[in-house]
Amino acid sequence: RVTATTDNGPRTFVSEPATENRAEYALDLHGARRIETITLELEAGAEGNGAGWLRWIGLQNTERLAQYFDRWDYSDLQWDTYLKAPDTPLRFEPRYGIFLTSEELASLRTEHERLAAEGGESEFTRRAAAAREYRPENGISEFVGSGGRTSAHSRVRNRSRPRLQGHPDLAVAGLVLRDAETLRMAARYALSLAMSEHWDTGFMSVLPGSAWEDRAFRRSYTAADIARILDLAGEVFTDAGRAYLMRRLAEEGIGPINYVAWRHEYIFHCNQLAYFNTGRMYAYLVLEREWPRVKPYTDLALGDAIDNLESVIEPDGGSLEGPGYLNPTIRENYNVLKHYARARGRNLAELVPAIVKRTANYAAVVASTTSDDVIAVCDSGAGFRNDTLRILTELVPNSYWTALYNKQQAARGEPTPDAAPSLPAYIELPEIGYIASTRSLGDERVKIFIMGNKANAGHTHEDKGSFVLEYAGQAFAMDLGICDYEDPIHAVYKHCQRHNMLVPVGMTERAAPLNPLPFDVKPTGKGDERSFGARIDATPSWSEYYTRWVRTWDSPTPDVLTIRDEYKLAKGDAVEFYWQTNLPVERTAGGVTIRGDRGLATISVPADCTVRIERLPLAEGAEHSRIAIHKPAPSGVLEVTVTLRPAPSNESPQ
Repeated sequence: RVTATTDNGPRTFVSEPATENRAEYALDLHGARRIETITLELEAGAEGNGAGWLRWIGLQNTERLAQYFDRWDYSDLQWDTYLKAPDTPLRFEPRYGIFLTSEELASLRTEHERLAAEGGESEFTRRAAAAREYRPENGISEFVGSGGRTSAHSRVRNRSRPRLQGHPDLAVAGLVLRDAETLRMAARYALSLAMSEHWDTGFMSVLPGSAWEDRAFRRSYTAADIARILDLAGEVFTDAGRAYLMRRLAEEGIGPINYVAWRHEYIFHCNQLAYFNTGRMYAYLVLEREWPRVKPYTDLALGDAIDNLESVIEPDGGSLEGPGYLNPTIRENYNVLKHYARARGRNLAELVPAIVKRTANYAAVVASTTSDDVIAVCDSGAGFRNDTLRILTELVPNSYWTALYNKQQAARGEPTPDAAPSLPAYIELPEIGYIASTRSLGDERVKIFIMGNKANAGHTHEDKGSFVLEYAGQAFAMDLGICDYEDPIHAVYKHCQRHNMLVPVGMTERAAPLNPLPFDVKPTGKGDERSFGARIDATPSWSEYYTRWVRTWDSPTPDVLTIRDEYKLAKGDAVEFYWQTNLPVERTAGGVTIRGDRGLATISVPADCTVRIERLPLAEGAEHSRIAIHKPAPSGVLEVTVTLRPAPSNESPQ
């Protein structure tokens, strides 16, 4: 509900209940000339924790919107000044050989010829055929690549705008097929990207007088695409076309990327520098071929890539952001180092920092025994990109990265070339505070993962002392991971109430630990093929709510796990032990039973506690189950025992 008091009286707008994550609402001023106050009211759709944001308030003249769109109508644009004539003879070779060498091109042509002989087409012929209908000029906009999708910072209306069609892979297809039309289409895509005024996501980044910026993701993607096409399709550009693209790379690509890198120290300690540096490095490598004075800046970008890897990877080989974020940090930096080495005639192996080889133990800790690749802790998903795993098997051979890669290859029905070690029975990463135990129970595996914290770790959740329990190929106690950041509910995924935690209740506010946490809060433990035990003192996380919270895990055999919480509250009058799962849950005589396809887990409920089973919302209409064991006491011990056993065939879910 929006109410504005104006010189012509109040103006009010009330929306319908929201049906999507992001919406823009307009309040018609009906001729008012002055706004005195604006009042905003938001009503949640249900009781309980919620999350959302107000992005911006602005003034618009709707009558001029058509004129604005006409300003960006380049649908009839011709590129005669920037592209050579269609009948110009071509060699069909890259201009610089940075992003595709002559040897690699010859190999791709051989593979295409084989596939064409077998089935009449290849991925290259399919790309070229699809591109015949492209009109990248229709997608030229004030903000590059905004058509057909929106980021968190762009206008909702951009969804209906034409998409800017194209990809650097079109240039590869043009070279493989010796197809001038496809090569020219790739060049038109690059020119259309460059013609978009701002290589950014929306007006908030370029609002006059504002210092707000959306970092440099879109700028890097755009710079990388244009740089690659300047190399791969370099034959079809005129000198004027090449000069135009190079100027745009320098002014709209590299300059703002450097600004972000100079301003924000934190990006060197997370995945973001790797993303931003890719476009910057690719642009430098192309520009230095024409402008040799660029070379010192290329070397600085190389140093940033190495610095990023050495900052993100801890001495024990772990990463604080979660496996989903180590994924691009490795991949993007590797590609930067690879293309730099190629362009400068350097040995790639000599450029990769030694600390990358220490990540093998991290792979073993976060590897999932389910169909997922990794356990989705922090702001991470459960998958790992295949190309990243292929890189890691090259950089860290015979490690558990190889096992993850082989697992993916087997699921795809593709060859698994290298042998890999089994998961260790017990492993601890003392720097980042992760512990994992993996043991056999009959023919199945039981994995327990415990989450700790290194002081000031970022991109993490309120989960110090949480755990994950996998058994028989499924997650019985799960971590939600994260959803799309554009969905406000992603903030709820981070809450302690959505992790397997002991949480104070009985107060008006939502109890929460510090996050980020400025202290080391790390578990200690020991284990072998049979037994496992661990302990964490999470009290420092909760200075406002606990005067003591110590959790222990005791598993003398793989089929039994006792979780004991000793606590004393500083605020609130009770605690609740939360257990999150996607599997079917029901009350049984033994307490609560979670039913998997091949296994059962029964959780005991202490006599002085009550239990409820809730269905809680997730992103995109999904839900999960939360078991809540309530103990109505400001201090004491809450102890539950989990018993694992195979699921009898007549108890398996349908």
